[in-house]
Amino acid sequence: MNAFETPSEFRAAFDALLAGTKRQLRVYDHDLSLLDIDDAPRLAALRALCVAGGGRRIEILLDDISRVARDHPRLMLLLRDFGHVLEIRQADPDAPRPDEAFVLADRHGVLLRADKSTVHGTLHPDDPGSATALHQNFEGMWQRAPASVSATTLGL
Repeated sequence: MNAFETPSEFRAAFDALLAGTKRQLRVYDHDLSLLDIDDAPRLAALRALCVAGGGRRIEILLDDISRVARDHPRLMLLLRDFGHVLEIRQADPDAPRPDEAFVLADRHGVLLRADKSTVHGTLHPDDPGSATALHQNFEGMWQRAPASVSATTLGL
């Protein structure tokens, strides 16, 4: 277990978890503001996961998707190019949502912030017990998520 207290430590913990991800990455948070997801090396790691194919998945579930397209243009390009691997949904606003934010890597890695409104938390690179419970929680929210972010704008 590795604790983090600052945004830069949080992003470093995310990068470490992402680097070890082989098949599935799941993110649950209020929004993507703390992750700096459009950072070039971070986006390159996400792209590498997408390109690897073989049933890999990146699922991002957010309480607020209103600023994703505006604030994360590189992520939107990745979504456009790899919509079969990467999906972004909004959590059901009418369903109860946890106070915590978390990132799950495969079936064992966990990056956990006990409160979405704060930065501090812990990285558990190999904790299948915690990961299993959070995967079940994520899966339930994912199935109820009504809206998704689209990389294309439809119009007449």
